[in-house]
Amino acid sequence: MTNPNPPIQAIFLDIGDTLVFDSPSQIDRVHQAAVACGLDLEHEKMSAAFRPVEDYALGRYVQGETQDDPRVARQCMDVLLEQFGAEALDDEGWENLSTAYAEAPFTRTLRPEALELLSDLKERGFKIGVVSDWTIDLETLLTEMGVRPYLDALAVSDIVGCTKPDPRIFEDALAQAGVSPSETIHIGDFFELDVAGARAAGLSAGLFDWRGRTPDADCPRFETFDEMAAYLRALPAVVKG
Repeated sequence: MTNPNPPIQAIFLDIGDTLVFDSPSQIDRVHQAAVACGLDLEHEKMSAAFRPVEDYALGRYVQGETQDDPRVARQCMDVLLEQFGAEALDDEGWENLSTAYAEAPFTRTLRPEALELLSDLKERGFKIGVVSDWTIDLETLLTEMGVRPYLDALAVSDIVGCTKPDPRIFEDALAQAGVSPSETIHIGDFFELDVAGARAAGLSAGLFDWRGRTPDADCPRFETFDEMAAYLRALPAVVKG
């Protein structure tokens, strides 16, 4: 008889805000641009004010519209300003803010613990994959960060031609790794994209909910990277042959 719950053989991970973070963060860069344009937005209130912005952007994203679309980006800013009781920007104000935000410098940083975790998982026999909504240069970035040698699969939205939660991006990673959905778990930071998308493709899923967006998630949920790493390290090692 076939085991209805075969052991995990492969672990897929999101990249943005899971393994790789922007420094300074998007919130800090928006605040920096706003201050440069004369907007009085209290930094201490930015995180709370950003939550409805994130919710709005996520709803549009699931419908296929991203913040790369200037209309969506402007609407997101309108939502943010509303949280501070400020009026929406006119065309000139929006152009100035967009320019200031685009010019705000930032770097992308790999979590210091990430390479050690990936090495441990590979040594224990797991296949490792990345499923990420990113541009075609992700492979170059992951190579520079030392992540690429650990990967058996790299499914990138700009290459596959769809974004999460479309199951096809997960199916692409499964085909690359040569594993079945039932023996694979995917972990990312958005329930609506990572968990829903993985499940749609037949995978198990976990949520790296460091923002505290989905406290009642019906899947393994981790508030810190250490919690996520401990969960993955506790999975039974892959038995060869």
